[in-house]
Amino acid sequence: MRKLAVSLLFVLLVAVVASAGTVDVNFDDLPGDGLAVPQGYGGIDWNSNWTYYGDVQDPYNPHTPPNRVYTFDPNGAFSFVTPEIFDGAWFAGNAFATVQFELFDPNGVLVWTSGMLDPSSTPTFLDSGYSGLVKTVFVESPSPDFYIMDDVTYHTPGGTTPEPSSLMLLGTGLLGVGGAIRRKLSS
Repeated sequence: MRKLAVSLLFVLLVAVVASAGTVDVNFDDLPGDGLAVPQGYGGIDWNSNWTYYGDVQDPYNPHTPPNRVYTFDPNGAFSFVTPEIFDGAWFAGNAFATVQFELFDPNGVLVWTSGMLDPSSTPTFLDSGYSGLVKTVFVESPSPDFYIMDDVTYHTPGGTTPEPSSLMLLGTGLLGVGGAIRRKLSS
């Protein structure tokens, strides 16, 4: 009975973690090199102005090799197919090519501007700093051809990643319920 309870707890915890709605768009499964990111890739409309490549090129190092994306548009934008909660992305490149996000809600209204990041050869995560739904993200930079972006991360509404203390509380409660059932069955 104990093995069954532990097995059920494990399956439930795995299901809870697996159902978390976080999406990481890393471009690494795209074939070829130097091509436009396909529309709809990763649940995102890339507005035909983002190109991916996988060649080694310091300081434009990907967070997860081999592929990353770039644009020559100073207001490089992408839009979610359905409104999402945008977490951020990883950037590398030259420090003078500062980057920041401008986030627009489903009605096209600017709702948030992120902090600014000075890229370097070490990929660094730029957090959007906003937890509401957005439709469009502008990646603002005075030098768009001197940075790359990788691992765009967002999550779907209602699909949150459980924190460890919540999982611990859930597990403890399930063990308690299992123990109560076991005592009931054995009496």
